[in-house]
Amino acid sequence: MEHRKHIVRLLIILAVLVPGFVVARSLLIPESFGKYGHYRGDNVEEQMNLPLVYQEAGFCEECHETQYGSWKDTGHATVNCEVCHGHWEIHNEQVKTMTADKSNNGCVICHLKLTGRPEEFPQIASFDTHMIDVEMQEEGMEECLECHDPHEPL
Repeated sequence: MEHRKHIVRLLIILAVLVPGFVVARSLLIPESFGKYGHYRGDNVEEQMNLPLVYQEAGFCEECHETQYGSWKDTGHATVNCEVCHGHWEIHNEQVKTMTADKSNNGCVICHLKLTGRPEEFPQIASFDTHMIDVEMQEEGMEECLECHDPHEPL
């Protein structure tokens, strides 16, 4: 008989918590959630209505024909200008000249050896091991750009 009190209390608590959870969930989760999977379906239209942030490389060609011409038929032709040179709106509105990320870190973002990358893709374990591998460890060589032109990669 004494256990019956605990069971009744548990049932009362569950009778309050379950409907409370259902009401809270209906108020907090948008109606479009789950429409296209496990995310908010209205987000697709919202993202499509946002202004363009990144441009394709053809956007830069209008003002930078020489650089575009030397780059477009190279191994980096699939890499948009903004990957290395930064956002185009900053260039157009705030700065007259843009500088690329010329650090080794900028290069190894794509060229650091990863097991998931295809073997034929140019990869290096690190800058130091690359310099040893190509037997070009010269005094003062500290950057990839001293040997490699990103607009005309090998």
